[in-house]
Amino acid sequence: EELDYYGLESAVFPLIPFSVDSTIFSPGPDMLSERLGFGSVVLPKNGGVLIVGGQGTGSEVLASTELFNLDTETFSRGPEMESARSACGTVVLEDGRVVVVGGYGDEGEFFSTTEVLSPTTNTWSPGPTTTLTRFRFAALSLSSNRILLVGGENSTTEVMDLTSETSTPGPNMSFPCCHCSAVMLHDGR
Repeated sequence: EELDYYGLESAVFPLIPFSVDSTIFSPGPDMLSERLGFGSVVLPKNGGVLIVGGQGTGSEVLASTELFNLDTETFSRGPEMESARSACGTVVLEDGRVVVVGGYGDEGEFFSTTEVLSPTTNTWSPGPTTTLTRFRFAALSLSSNRILLVGGENSTTEVMDLTSETSTPGPNMSFPCCHCSAVMLHDGR
């Protein structure tokens, strides 16, 4: 899920856990780096949270990542991505790999590239490219190591297949979608 805090000056955003039992938010620890427009995913192996990229103080776009440990409630540095990127999509595949898609870089360039984090080596490697540059879009992990990409300043969709390393355009939506979300319903829709 991508979290956007545009319009705010720099700040260190704390993790704010929500308790279902008490139905309240409680303060958590500050992240190691100030960042806006970052991506985040829950890691299947240990239930921790991986924070990727974003925009740091000023206009600096970050390649750094952070790992939040649920047991110790602390952040630690994660593996640095190959490219600094903000407003990117971030998903976890069925096989445990993390994929970061698109976004924009430090020079204002928009990306059609992806980076894949291996859970066994804890290193990033280049993945397949998207059919269009995408930022501020929705990314949804599908079965068979596929990812649905939706919108991002446009009305297009595509399905990226990490097994075959291909990306196929999908149907256009009836309107452009920016800062949107995508969810999988229980019946597969």
